[in-house]
Amino acid sequence: MNKKVMAIVAVIALVAILGVCLVACNADSVEKKLEKAGYTILAKSTDVSDKVEWTVSAAKGTDTVLVTKYKNSDDAKAAESKANTTVLGVKAFESVKRVGNVVYTGTTQGVKDAM
Repeated sequence: MNKKVMAIVAVIALVAILGVCLVACNADSVEKKLEKAGYTILAKSTDVSDKVEWTVSAAKGTDTVLVTKYKNSDDAKAAESKANTTVLGVKAFESVKRVGNVVYTGTTQGVKDAM
């Protein structure tokens, strides 16, 4: 019985690890996803600063998106908070979303297409 339980736990762990690896977010995967959706990649940068790992910006017609991956979640949370602020009643970005260390900013449709 213990061997069966250990085998099941091992299989579940393997599937979980494989799942994480397959859905890992990197600049190349975001770029390919946006190009497939018809976006033109405007800029792609890696090792941007001590806080930012990479960025990808793209546009399609009036829809735009900037995807930024931060090196830690605290920096990503701070960037999300800053991007959500308004100045004189005007919001800097139409849509701001954060998933882990990645912050998506831009138009609502642009952010939706990038996620």
